[in-house]
Amino acid sequence: MEGSQTSGTLRSVQVLRGASAMAVALYHALQWRDGGFDVGRAGVDVFFVISGLIMWRVTAGRDVSPRAFLWRRVTRVAPLYWLATLGVAAMAVAWPGFLPEVRPGWSHLFLSLAFIPHLDPRGLPFPTLPPGWSLTYEAVFYLVFAAALAGPRAWRARMVTGALVAITAAGFILADPVYFLGANPMLLQFAAGVGLGAWIESNGRPDPVLGATFLVTAAILWAVVETSGLFSELWRPLLWGVPAWLTVAGALAFEREPRDRAAPSILERAGVKAGDASYAIYLLHLPVTAVVAHTLGWANPMLFAAVSLAASALAGFAAHTWLERPLTQAMRRLAG
Repeated sequence: MEGSQTSGTLRSVQVLRGASAMAVALYHALQWRDGGFDVGRAGVDVFFVISGLIMWRVTAGRDVSPRAFLWRRVTRVAPLYWLATLGVAAMAVAWPGFLPEVRPGWSHLFLSLAFIPHLDPRGLPFPTLPPGWSLTYEAVFYLVFAAALAGPRAWRARMVTGALVAITAAGFILADPVYFLGANPMLLQFAAGVGLGAWIESNGRPDPVLGATFLVTAAILWAVVETSGLFSELWRPLLWGVPAWLTVAGALAFEREPRDRAAPSILERAGVKAGDASYAIYLLHLPVTAVVAHTLGWANPMLFAAVSLAASALAGFAAHTWLERPLTQAMRRLAG
């Protein structure tokens, strides 16, 4: 998914990306004190559905070579992730208490930079930059999608879904830690996004009434799971994945065609800008929050959360403008 806005950008999706990144950032900020807002982690589930939708959207009806597709994904995802990972690794060596969950190690660092799922020195399935765990899932999805691009167009969605189901099944059959390293039902959220894209391509976007129904239902489901305490990681693709799909599908119902768009409001422009920078916000929010924690402290949780979110957003906007976009463009020029 491209971070910068183009004529084909779905504003509703960009707003959702921005909101999802900030939700994850708020969840992690609250972890410095007493925790809470566990549903903020569901921002990743929304990201996965959006990723499937956008990968379908940018390749539908086109002959795209697997090599070109993968190179575009690498140039989009890797540069800023590599920089953030190296920065966190250096900080872990210089200041071990900066991010207590980060453990340095050469093999750990190499596998993290290569997007290879592995267990960290603590025995947990996280790369050197902890939020990067979701990128290892993305990497699996990109490889599956690239392989499907080599097949007939009419079979792409079924090939992607079948492969992701097979990988998920393998995670249940094979011994641990295969399941925890990514071969689990969360991969099916990418398939749900692909299915949404194929459905919209064939039938058009949902009408506003259906879209509103989707959004209200999603809000109720998330509220019930959050307040009931019935959440289970095993059932996460249902408990959070279903409302994530409903949220994305519902938002698309209110997407206007470019020719029908009035001048966007300040709130809409801010949401789209946050979506543009959402990847940078997602990658940087953990170290930025740590900086705030070690300087401001977290005795006042409301103030700490507000400052952490503001700092994460500002860092994300700056990194998107001065690092992410230039690095992406530079890498793509290498391919001619």
